[in-house]
Amino acid sequence: MMRKLIYIAVVFICIVSCKSTYEPFTKKVISNTEYKEHFNITSQAPNAKLTKRYYWFKSQKVHSSQGDYAGDLLDGEYLKYYYSNQLAEKGHFNKGVKTGIWISWYKNGQIATTEGWVNGKQSGKNTFQDSIGNLISKGKYKNGLRSGLWIYPVKGDTILYKKGEKVVKDKEVSKPHFFKRFFLKRDKTEEQQVKKNTERDNTLNKTNSKKGKKVVNNKTPKRKPNNKPNNKPNNNPSFFKRLFGRKDK
Repeated sequence: MMRKLIYIAVVFICIVSCKSTYEPFTKKVISNTEYKEHFNITSQAPNAKLTKRYYWFKSQKVHSSQGDYAGDLLDGEYLKYYYSNQLAEKGHFNKGVKTGIWISWYKNGQIATTEGWVNGKQSGKNTFQDSIGNLISKGKYKNGLRSGLWIYPVKGDTILYKKGEKVVKDKEVSKPHFFKRFFLKRDKTEEQQVKKNTERDNTLNKTNSKKGKKVVNNKTPKRKPNNKPNNKPNNNPSFFKRLFGRKDK
Protein backbone atom coordinates (compact mmCIF):
# COMPACT_ATOMS: atom_id res chain seq x y z
CA MET A 1 0.00 0.00 0.00
CA MET A 2 2.80 2.35 0.90
CA ARG A 3 4.56 1.72 -2.41
CA LYS A 4 1.34 2.44 -4.27
CA LEU A 5 0.92 5.78 -2.54
CA ILE A 6 4.51 6.73 -3.32
CA TYR A 7 4.01 5.82 -6.98
CA ILE A 8 0.85 7.96 -7.20
CA ALA A 9 2.61 10.90 -5.56
CA VAL A 10 5.52 10.73 -8.02
CA VAL A 11 3.17 10.62 -11.02
CA PHE A 12 1.17 13.55 -9.67
CA ILE A 13 4.31 15.64 -9.16
CA CYS A 14 5.48 14.87 -12.71
CA ILE A 15 2.14 15.89 -14.18
CA VAL A 16 2.05 19.15 -12.19
CA SER A 17 5.62 20.07 -13.07
CA CYS A 18 5.09 19.37 -16.78
CA LYS A 19 1.90 21.40 -16.77
CA SER A 20 3.53 24.37 -15.02
CA THR A 21 6.40 24.27 -17.50
CA TYR A 22 4.12 24.17 -20.51
CA GLU A 23 1.35 26.60 -19.52
CA PRO A 24 3.36 29.87 -19.44
CA PHE A 25 4.55 29.37 -23.04
CA THR A 26 2.30 28.89 -26.04
CA LYS A 27 3.61 28.73 -29.57
CA LYS A 28 1.94 31.04 -32.11
CA VAL A 29 2.23 31.33 -35.88
CA ILE A 30 0.42 34.17 -37.63
CA SER A 31 0.67 35.65 -41.13
CA ASN A 32 -0.54 38.51 -43.31
CA THR A 33 0.03 39.58 -46.91
CA GLU A 34 3.66 40.57 -46.17
CA TYR A 35 5.06 38.55 -43.27
CA LYS A 36 4.84 35.35 -41.26
CA GLU A 37 5.62 35.54 -37.53
CA HIS A 38 6.67 32.76 -35.16
CA PHE A 39 6.76 33.47 -31.42
CA ASN A 40 5.76 32.35 -27.94
CA ILE A 41 3.40 34.02 -25.49
CA THR A 42 3.23 33.85 -21.72
CA SER A 43 0.32 34.10 -19.32
CA GLN A 44 2.50 35.81 -16.72
CA ALA A 45 1.49 39.43 -16.17
CA PRO A 46 4.24 41.59 -14.63
CA ASN A 47 3.55 45.13 -13.49
CA ALA A 48 3.87 47.49 -16.45
CA LYS A 49 6.36 50.38 -16.37
CA LEU A 50 5.94 53.63 -18.29
CA THR A 51 9.57 53.59 -19.44
CA LYS A 52 9.19 50.31 -21.36
CA ARG A 53 7.55 49.36 -24.66
CA TYR A 54 5.60 46.11 -24.49
CA TYR A 55 4.79 43.67 -27.30
CA TRP A 56 1.66 41.60 -26.84
CA PHE A 57 -0.65 39.28 -28.73
CA LYS A 58 -4.40 39.65 -29.16
CA SER A 59 -6.96 38.90 -31.89
CA GLN A 60 -4.38 37.11 -34.05
CA LYS A 61 -2.13 40.18 -34.17
CA VAL A 62 1.02 41.42 -32.47
CA HIS A 63 0.59 44.84 -30.88
CA SER A 64 3.02 47.18 -29.13
CA SER A 65 2.44 50.04 -26.71
CA GLN A 66 4.45 52.24 -24.40
CA GLY A 67 3.93 51.77 -20.69
CA ASP A 68 1.20 49.09 -20.69
CA TYR A 69 -0.30 46.09 -22.51
CA ALA A 70 -3.72 44.48 -23.04
CA GLY A 71 -3.03 40.90 -24.13
CA ASP A 72 -0.64 37.99 -23.77
CA LEU A 73 2.99 39.13 -23.66
CA LEU A 74 5.49 37.79 -26.18
CA ASP A 75 8.22 35.73 -24.55
CA GLY A 76 11.21 33.84 -25.89
CA GLU A 77 12.51 33.69 -29.46
CA TYR A 78 10.82 35.76 -32.14
CA LEU A 79 11.15 35.12 -35.90
CA LYS A 80 9.65 37.07 -38.77
CA TYR A 81 9.77 35.89 -42.39
CA TYR A 82 8.92 37.44 -45.72
CA TYR A 83 6.34 35.46 -47.67
CA SER A 84 9.23 34.04 -49.72
CA ASN A 85 10.47 32.47 -46.43
CA GLN A 86 13.43 34.87 -46.43
CA LEU A 87 14.28 35.91 -42.86
CA ALA A 88 13.09 39.45 -42.09
CA GLU A 89 13.73 39.89 -38.34
CA LYS A 90 15.07 37.89 -35.42
CA GLY A 91 15.29 38.62 -31.71
CA HIS A 92 14.27 37.65 -28.20
CA PHE A 93 11.54 38.83 -25.82
CA ASN A 94 11.50 38.69 -22.05
CA LYS A 95 7.92 39.07 -20.77
CA GLY A 96 6.93 41.47 -23.52
CA VAL A 97 10.08 43.58 -23.81
CA LYS A 98 12.95 43.23 -26.25
CA THR A 99 16.28 41.96 -24.97
CA GLY A 100 19.61 40.91 -26.48
CA ILE A 101 20.67 41.40 -30.11
CA TRP A 102 18.00 42.12 -32.71
CA ILE A 103 18.74 41.90 -36.45
CA SER A 104 16.59 42.79 -39.46
CA TRP A 105 17.12 41.95 -43.14
CA TYR A 106 16.06 43.27 -46.54
CA LYS A 107 14.26 40.99 -48.98
CA ASN A 108 17.56 40.35 -50.78
CA GLY A 109 19.10 38.94 -47.59
CA GLN A 110 21.26 42.00 -46.84
CA ILE A 111 21.35 43.05 -43.17
CA ALA A 112 19.41 46.27 -42.58
CA THR A 113 19.79 46.96 -38.84
CA THR A 114 21.63 45.53 -35.86
CA GLU A 115 20.41 46.65 -32.44
CA GLY A 116 21.22 45.89 -28.83
CA TRP A 117 18.44 45.81 -26.22
CA VAL A 118 18.57 45.56 -22.42
CA ASN A 119 15.37 45.27 -20.40
CA GLY A 120 13.22 46.93 -23.05
CA LYS A 121 15.59 49.79 -23.89
CA GLN A 122 18.09 50.13 -26.70
CA SER A 123 21.60 49.73 -25.34
CA GLY A 124 24.91 48.98 -27.01
CA LYS A 125 25.96 49.10 -30.67
CA ASN A 126 23.53 50.15 -33.37
CA THR A 127 24.13 50.01 -37.14
CA PHE A 128 22.00 50.80 -40.16
CA GLN A 129 22.86 49.84 -43.74
CA ASP A 130 21.20 50.23 -47.13
CA SER A 131 20.07 47.32 -49.31
CA ILE A 132 23.50 46.96 -50.97
CA GLY A 133 25.52 47.00 -47.76
CA ASN A 134 26.62 50.64 -47.54
CA LEU A 135 26.83 51.86 -43.94
CA ILE A 136 24.34 54.67 -43.27
CA SER A 137 24.89 55.19 -39.54
CA LYS A 138 26.82 53.63 -36.68
CA GLY A 139 26.85 54.43 -32.97
CA LYS A 140 25.78 53.37 -29.48
CA TYR A 141 22.71 53.65 -27.28
CA LYS A 142 22.65 53.89 -23.52
CA ASN A 143 19.38 53.47 -21.61
CA GLY A 144 17.43 54.14 -24.79
CA LEU A 145 19.33 57.32 -25.69
CA ARG A 146 22.07 57.97 -28.23
CA SER A 147 25.45 58.25 -26.57
CA GLY A 148 29.01 58.92 -27.70
CA LEU A 149 30.24 59.35 -31.26
CA TRP A 150 27.90 58.57 -34.17
CA ILE A 151 29.23 58.43 -37.71
CA TYR A 152 27.31 58.93 -40.96
CA PRO A 153 29.66 57.86 -43.80
CA VAL A 154 27.26 58.66 -46.66
CA LYS A 155 26.71 62.22 -45.42
CA GLY A 156 30.36 62.50 -44.36
CA ASP A 157 29.24 63.65 -40.93
CA THR A 158 30.22 62.80 -37.35
CA ILE A 159 28.07 63.82 -34.37
CA LEU A 160 28.75 63.54 -30.65
CA TYR A 161 25.77 62.75 -28.41
CA LYS A 162 25.36 62.96 -24.66
CA LYS A 163 22.19 61.57 -23.07
CA GLY A 164 20.42 61.71 -26.43
CA GLU A 165 21.30 65.35 -27.09
CA LYS A 166 23.69 66.57 -29.76
CA VAL A 167 26.84 68.08 -28.27
CA VAL A 168 27.69 71.32 -30.09
CA LYS A 169 31.31 72.45 -29.96
CA ASP A 170 32.18 76.02 -28.94
CA LYS A 171 33.62 76.75 -32.38
CA GLU A 172 30.38 75.75 -34.06
CA VAL A 173 28.39 78.08 -31.81
CA SER A 174 30.69 81.11 -32.02
CA LYS A 175 31.51 80.86 -35.71
CA PRO A 176 29.03 83.07 -37.64
CA HIS A 177 27.75 82.52 -41.15
CA PHE A 178 29.98 83.49 -44.11
CA PHE A 179 27.96 86.58 -45.06
CA LYS A 180 27.71 87.65 -41.43
CA ARG A 181 31.49 87.33 -41.08
CA PHE A 182 31.92 89.35 -44.30
CA PHE A 183 29.76 92.27 -43.17
CA LEU A 184 31.23 92.18 -39.64
CA LYS A 185 34.68 92.46 -41.17
CA ARG A 186 33.53 95.28 -43.43
CA ASP A 187 31.95 97.19 -40.53
CA LYS A 188 35.09 96.69 -38.45
CA THR A 189 37.26 98.08 -41.28
CA GLU A 190 35.04 101.16 -41.65
CA GLU A 191 35.11 101.71 -37.89
CA GLN A 192 38.89 101.53 -37.88
CA GLN A 193 39.06 104.01 -40.78
CA VAL A 194 36.77 106.49 -38.99
CA LYS A 195 38.87 106.17 -35.83
CA LYS A 196 42.04 106.72 -37.85
CA ASN A 197 40.59 109.83 -39.54
CA THR A 198 39.47 111.23 -36.19
CA GLU A 199 42.92 110.75 -34.67
CA ARG A 200 44.52 112.42 -37.70
CA ASP A 201 42.15 115.42 -37.49
CA ASN A 202 42.81 115.80 -33.77
CA THR A 203 46.56 115.77 -34.42
CA LEU A 204 46.13 118.35 -37.20
CA ASN A 205 44.06 120.61 -34.91
CA LYS A 206 46.71 120.53 -32.23
CA THR A 207 49.43 121.37 -34.74
CA ASN A 208 47.46 124.27 -36.27
CA SER A 209 46.54 125.68 -32.86
CA LYS A 210 50.22 125.82 -31.98
CA LYS A 211 50.98 127.71 -35.20
CA GLY A 212 48.10 130.14 -34.65
CA LYS A 213 46.02 128.93 -37.58
CA LYS A 214 42.25 128.86 -37.42
CA VAL A 215 40.55 125.61 -38.28
CA VAL A 216 36.83 125.48 -39.05
CA ASN A 217 35.05 122.14 -38.57
CA ASN A 218 38.34 120.27 -39.12
CA LYS A 219 37.96 120.80 -42.86
CA THR A 220 40.11 122.55 -45.39
CA PRO A 221 38.68 126.11 -45.97
CA LYS A 222 37.00 126.67 -49.27
CA ARG A 223 38.55 128.96 -51.81
CA LYS A 224 36.97 132.42 -52.17
CA PRO A 225 35.39 133.15 -55.52
CA ASN A 226 37.43 135.36 -57.84
CA ASN A 227 35.37 138.54 -58.59
CA LYS A 228 38.01 140.22 -60.73
CA PRO A 229 36.84 141.05 -64.27
CA ASN A 230 38.15 138.90 -67.03
CA ASN A 231 39.81 141.26 -69.51
CA LYS A 232 40.85 138.54 -71.86
CA PRO A 233 39.09 138.73 -75.23
CA ASN A 234 36.72 135.97 -76.12
CA ASN A 235 38.25 134.49 -79.21
CA ASN A 236 35.64 131.78 -79.48
CA PRO A 237 32.13 133.37 -79.51
CA SER A 238 29.07 131.20 -79.20
CA PHE A 239 27.18 129.80 -82.16
CA PHE A 240 24.23 132.26 -81.83
CA LYS A 241 26.54 135.24 -81.49
CA ARG A 242 28.37 134.26 -84.65
CA LEU A 243 25.06 133.74 -86.49
CA PHE A 244 23.55 137.16 -85.61
CA GLY A 245 26.88 138.85 -86.17
CA ARG A 246 26.83 137.70 -89.77
CA LYS A 247 23.31 139.16 -90.33
CA ASP A 248 24.41 142.55 -88.96
CA LYS A 249 27.20 142.62 -91.48
